[in-house]
Amino acid sequence: MNSSIDRKKGYIMVFASTMFFYMMTIFVKFITAGGSIPGTQVTFFRFLIGFILVNIGMMKNGYEVRMVNRKAVLSRAALSSLAILLFFIVIQYSTTTKANIYNLTYPIFVAALGPIFLKDERWTVKNIVGVVVSFGGILLISGAGFGTFEAVDLLGIVMGTVAGLGIIALREARKTDTPNTILFYLMSIGIAITLIPFGSTFKMPTPTEWVYVMGMGTFSYLGQYTLTHGFKYVKAVEGSLISEARIFVAALCGVLFLGEEFSYTMLGGGTLIFFGIVIVSVEWSRKKRARVSASAANNL
Repeated sequence: MNSSIDRKKGYIMVFASTMFFYMMTIFVKFITAGGSIPGTQVTFFRFLIGFILVNIGMMKNGYEVRMVNRKAVLSRAALSSLAILLFFIVIQYSTTTKANIYNLTYPIFVAALGPIFLKDERWTVKNIVGVVVSFGGILLISGAGFGTFEAVDLLGIVMGTVAGLGIIALREARKTDTPNTILFYLMSIGIAITLIPFGSTFKMPTPTEWVYVMGMGTFSYLGQYTLTHGFKYVKAVEGSLISEARIFVAALCGVLFLGEEFSYTMLGGGTLIFFGIVIVSVEWSRKKRARVSASAANNL
């Protein structure tokens, strides 16, 4: 097949994933807006739907769950489950714009913390510049220094940090363990994290809320599906930058369709975060090419 067509297909699918993930956050907002269904319970439904889909997939392709790197797999599961839980709580108590922007800061924390936990990662000048630029954006978004910093902003920053650590754990887990194993434990631990502490507050959704729950689960699945398949046809750095466009999609759609407040501070902060991530992503791609070239040279 024509590589140009494949690439366009990849661009479309990755951008579609951006829209699907944003639609997921809208449904979460709809569910939690009335206050009857808390974000913690919505997160439970998210993991339950994911658990069912993962098991259906394994039934079709061979049901095998075997951990090799137990520490990495369980760390990935626990950290990512916590990050998703915090994401849904931030959606409940803040705007979809802020929640999505905080959610997309994870590459910055991967760049900042990766060298501490991963042997093959190093700090570089470009990485440091990208991190500093993005942190400037985070300060603007959170309102730190402007007297508008709230507890939910702290949760958003913690969410980005935890999500970044989850990606670091994923990088280690993917060296030895299959995607099915990683996803199985992610969904299983996610159910436990949201059900055991919060199960006593469980409320049965109304018919309308069930529609929202199914919409949330459907768009979450579509987002993951199109993102996974889209990355088959585009370079990692291109796919990452298209995904980060959700910062601007969230800001625009939040203002147009949800009546969320527009501010130049929010726009400026989101722009700084985006460009910081561009710097980090391009540098990550360069280092990956260098490692591949070095490995090929050593095998000659």
